[in-house]
Amino acid sequence: MKTKILGHRGANRRAPQNTLPAFQAAIDHGADGVEFDVQMSSDGVLVICHNFTVDETSDGTGYVNEHTFEELRAMDFGSWFSDEFKGTTIPTLEETLDCVKDMEILNVEIKHPSKNKVEVVEKTYDMVKEKGLLEKVIFSSFDFDVISILKHIDQGCVCGLLYDPVPEECFDRRLLRNEFLTVAAEYGAEALHPHYQLTNFPKAYVRRCHEAGLMVNVWGISKESELEKYRNRKLDIIITDCI
Repeated sequence: MKTKILGHRGANRRAPQNTLPAFQAAIDHGADGVEFDVQMSSDGVLVICHNFTVDETSDGTGYVNEHTFEELRAMDFGSWFSDEFKGTTIPTLEETLDCVKDMEILNVEIKHPSKNKVEVVEKTYDMVKEKGLLEKVIFSSFDFDVISILKHIDQGCVCGLLYDPVPEECFDRRLLRNEFLTVAAEYGAEALHPHYQLTNFPKAYVRRCHEAGLMVNVWGISKESELEKYRNRKLDIIITDCI
């Protein structure tokens, strides 16, 4: 089994994260796919941004979901990275899917929606379906209510449970107590998306997941040495900054 390599927020070291240039750079540098983050503007447009606020990655301020799409689109999401990308705009989900549609696999992370949760999930699913990309997409979220909503919409869509080693950041702490198979079964997930270090405990983590029919798709790898090390762990997907 060949481990698939996905660009974390695109090729985020080559271009500003979660922008069309970053996704195109991931394509150009041979990534098997990309991971990106979906949020919704105050007027209902799905956009791609990791942070809940725009402060760090644009010349604007405030929460993504408190700005209209027109307001978000007027912000510069490239200059913080380098002058080369000055004027880069926040992409919509539709633009992003159109850009990466020919890649092998896509990880669509739906951020913790603080409001209009069902609408965000339904619109995200509908856009992926409209583009004919359901067979390529893994939906994931740190908020497992998002997974439940997706499974209510379409039991057959592929979903992964994202979780962090920090207990306060983990939606279901049983995942940190070796009950990961139980939790995955309860939510009907096809994949677990742990921080890569969590696959070391217990030692049989990956084997147990595969025997249960689950994919293991890790995130958090930002060093080439770690990427090479974990390529040999029989993981299904590595979501990495090393593109």
